[in-house]
Amino acid sequence: MPTDTSLTRRPPPPNNLSRTLAMIKPMRIDIYILGEILGPFIGGVIFFSFIFLMFQALRLAEFFIIHGVGGLVLLKMISLMILSFLPIALPVAFLIGILVGFGRLSADSELVAMKANGFSVWRLAAPVTLLAVVVVLLSLGLNMNWVPWGDKTFKSTLIRVSNTKVVSSIKEGTFTSGFFDLLLYADRVDPVTDRLQRVFIYDEREPRNPLTVVAKEGEILSVVTKSELGTSIVLKLYNGNIHRNDIESNTYQKIDFEEYRLFLKIEEGSDNATLKPRMYPYDELKKSIANAPRDSGAYREMTAELWRRYTVALSPLIFVFLGIGYGTVRTRAVRAGAALVALAVIVIYWSIQAGATVAVHKGILPPVFAMQLPNLAILLIAIKGFRSATW
Repeated sequence: MPTDTSLTRRPPPPNNLSRTLAMIKPMRIDIYILGEILGPFIGGVIFFSFIFLMFQALRLAEFFIIHGVGGLVLLKMISLMILSFLPIALPVAFLIGILVGFGRLSADSELVAMKANGFSVWRLAAPVTLLAVVVVLLSLGLNMNWVPWGDKTFKSTLIRVSNTKVVSSIKEGTFTSGFFDLLLYADRVDPVTDRLQRVFIYDEREPRNPLTVVAKEGEILSVVTKSELGTSIVLKLYNGNIHRNDIESNTYQKIDFEEYRLFLKIEEGSDNATLKPRMYPYDELKKSIANAPRDSGAYREMTAELWRRYTVALSPLIFVFLGIGYGTVRTRAVRAGAALVALAVIVIYWSIQAGATVAVHKGILPPVFAMQLPNLAILLIAIKGFRSATW
């Protein structure tokens, strides 16, 4: 009796393209692992940025109180500070994210369940490696161009800010020259209220008609301008006298006053900052290296800076194996253990980097090799930890 073969026909086997797409398609396990890492990673970046700003709190307070920096300028300086610290914060926060994420998976025995379902440690490292590549690319962009631009902008802004605060340049009991082309003396200076006590001013902006002004008290009032950092002030003097000596007519004149006002304009301070190699963008750094004599100290310093940027940016790839290896060690306090491991890595890594930098500057080691030493040392520790990972 004839049968209908169409009812028993099997579907065709998947072709190579289908198999490839199935292999690269993220599985639920990949998304789950990334979710465990991203939380601590982002939290670590915020935490380290906050800690860094805490160390700069007094400096920021000085900008705001003493130098009278506006809110927008202060916010700009804070942003530039955070930007300069990101090349360090990103790799370290990434390491903490792996340590905390895999530490929690290990503590909850989820790694054992994954292994029982056929997932090897290499397979579980795949999504972490993908995230590491993203961090590496971001770090390269920061190290090569964004951070050098930020450091240069911050230094220029800092110089201009330092040149725009009047009272901060006046020292008690000291003659201050170059104060708007004036010679100024104040017996007492209050930087909070901008008040001066027992003031002496010698004004020779008109060489043929110099003035000497003596007052019991003075006050500096700021005048709002359109400039971001530049400003204008009014110097008010109380209960004093003006001594005028006209050289051409050989006459002397004395004028007593209860209040005398001097309008003084402050231009934005110059931003001609001396740039260091760490402030050079990638193209400018490469050009400077090419133009420098190969046996000079400047050549070694700039070459070391270039390879330092590469080394720090590539460190997250090594932290993948370090984090998985030591993150699977079972501890009662996962976050405390992660913090200790990260702290040890920071001390070892940057101690070796500092020593390697000194060796390069002295001509003991070639820059290309010396700057790889931190990553090589951490790689050896990472391999040992990855091979002995406990499940």
